[in-house]
Formats: sequence, C-alpha cells, structure tokens
Amino acid sequence: MAGAEEQRGAEEQSRLWSRKQFVLASAGLFAAGAASLFAAPQIVAAARSVFGSPVDHGVVDVYQYDYFFVPNYMTWRVGTPMTIHLQNMSTQRWHEWVVGKTLNLENTEVGVQTADGFANDFWSGEHLTLSNVYRMDNFVPNKALVTYVGDKSAYNVSAGGDTSPTLMPGGHVDISFVVPNKPGLWHYGCFVQNQEHWRLGMRGTINILPD
Repeated sequence: MAGAEEQRGAEEQSRLWSRKQFVLASAGLFAAGAASLFAAPQIVAAARSVFGSPVDHGVVDVYQYDYFFVPNYMTWRVGTPMTIHLQNMSTQRWHEWVVGKTLNLENTEVGVQTADGFANDFWSGEHLTLSNVYRMDNFVPNKALVTYVGDKSAYNVSAGGDTSPTLMPGGHVDISFVVPNKPGLWHYGCFVQNQEHWRLGMRGTINILPD
C-alpha cells in the first residue's frame, strides 16, 4: 500500500514539474510578445535549473508550440511505465514528435542543415499504445510494435520515416510504453514543413537512466 502511495506521489510531482514549465513558458510568451517565441527554450532551461529534472513517471504532458516543446528536456529511467500526453498548442500549424539520435543528413543542402529525421529511431522494435486520439493527422509506425485504441479511421497510418504522430492544431494523443533498455541521451523534434520547424528550434533532449 505504501509503495502505491509513493508511486502516485512521484507521478503527481512529475506532472506538477511539467506544469510549472508550461506556466513559466506561457508567462514569458505573454510578457515578451512575439519576440519571445525564440527565447522560450531559454525560459524553459531556466525553469529546469530552478526546479531540477526529476525522473518522469506515469503521465507526462508534452506541449507543442510554434516552434518549441515544453518541456524541452526530460529524464526517464529504463523499465518505467509511462504515458506521454502530447498536445499541439498551435492554432495554425501541424506538429510531429519524432524521437531518435544522429540526424539523418542525407538531403543536406550546402550550408543548410535539412535533416529529415533521425538515423536511429528510438521506437524501433518497441511496444507502444496509442489512445485518446483527437485531431491527429497521421501516425507513422515505422518499426514500432503499435497497439491502437479507438477508431483508426480518424487518421492516416503512413509508411516511411521515423515513428511519429503528427497533430493538427489543437490535437492530442496519448503514447503509452515502458521505457526500453536504451540508456543515454536521445533527442526529439519536429521536422515538418521541409524541416523548417527543426531549424527554428523545435527540439528537445531525453536523458535515459539505466535501471
């Protein structure tokens, strides 16, 4: 019983920390206006320096903005059951969530980094469950082992590219999984509009700790 209460406490602490990042980033945007769109990642980094980076458990809110994520840094531990509640906060733009490492630069133009994803897809061979889908444009399963909950006819299941959901403005989806045995630093980003979102700073880092 005590263990269950401790687990619930850890999950709530993680959600509160994520909400603090959300509130701080939103407050910074409101105060600074349009110019803060490019300063928001620094605001979130400052929040992390104040509140630390706890190991995430349970449900973690991940917000997509134009053009950054909140949070833009997460800490996971191998073997931990988790659900990412991904929400597109934009009122105009589609955003995706791709997780991997080593940028795929096959289509790099001279002087311009046009990565179209990661060479190493984090979800390759891993089990995922998609649920609570609203306004998701498409999902690319790639080599992930996906369980779909709900009506799949509401969105496209596409071939090609890294494992990723793409949300329409105001959309959301829950991605549930157990953190795989892949410790180290991984990265996430949005590469839509010919990688423009990535170049503008829509990216983040996941530090995965061993069990």
